[in-house]
Amino acid sequence: PERLAKCSARLDTLIALQQKHRAADEAELIALRDRCAAQLAAIVHSDEEIAQAEAALSEAAEKTATLADRLHKTREKAAAGFEKHILSTLARLGMPETVFRIALTPLAEPGRTGRDSVQFLFTANPRMTPQPVERIASGGELSRVMLALKALLAERMQLPTIIFDEIDTGVSGKIAEKMAMIMEEMGAGGRQVISITHLPQIASRGLHHYKVEKTDTPEGTESHMRQLSADERVGEIAMMLSGENVTEAALENARALLSTH
Repeated sequence: PERLAKCSARLDTLIALQQKHRAADEAELIALRDRCAAQLAAIVHSDEEIAQAEAALSEAAEKTATLADRLHKTREKAAAGFEKHILSTLARLGMPETVFRIALTPLAEPGRTGRDSVQFLFTANPRMTPQPVERIASGGELSRVMLALKALLAERMQLPTIIFDEIDTGVSGKIAEKMAMIMEEMGAGGRQVISITHLPQIASRGLHHYKVEKTDTPEGTESHMRQLSADERVGEIAMMLSGENVTEAALENARALLSTH
């Protein structure tokens, strides 16, 4: 009888606790007890944990500052060579008077890329103050700057493949020819260069020519890509030169472009 009374009292206590804390069963009640115990321990030992967290934060901040300072010095050291390389490429692309500079502005707090805000300052007119390239460069100028940047990155990072998606926007004539020459040089070192273009000067420089076409079907629009034969390349480049109505002069011009490469 005494044992039965203890068990009954224990059950009454458990049921009362479940109702008080809205626990579905004993397992949920035990989980609540463990959470409360952990919260109490955190309160009791909070001063120690705060001190440990502050020490870890201080150590991390010191390490971040050291790495950010090292990165800043590396950037300063690399900037001159970077600028020289870009200016050299831009000169080849018909922009010999360009001013291109790298501006390193300190940030209030270090971020994922260090303690510098890095900007490319640019002007095609040396009498004008350089400004951020994305604000001042025209479409053709921006295309040439992007090609210079990508050519440098491909060389330094040893990229096996690089894709240019209409990087020739806003250029034509001799400048397009010079851009094609730079792309050709990039591919000469064992690198694969893929260029999506509408310019015959660039298309004629490729070793292979693929045409992308879209067709409308009852199921929707479908895209197809196929490699062109030698004769098809002549026709496609002639179409780039003269439009839909391909003339004999355009065909001769296309053959001349292909024969020189």
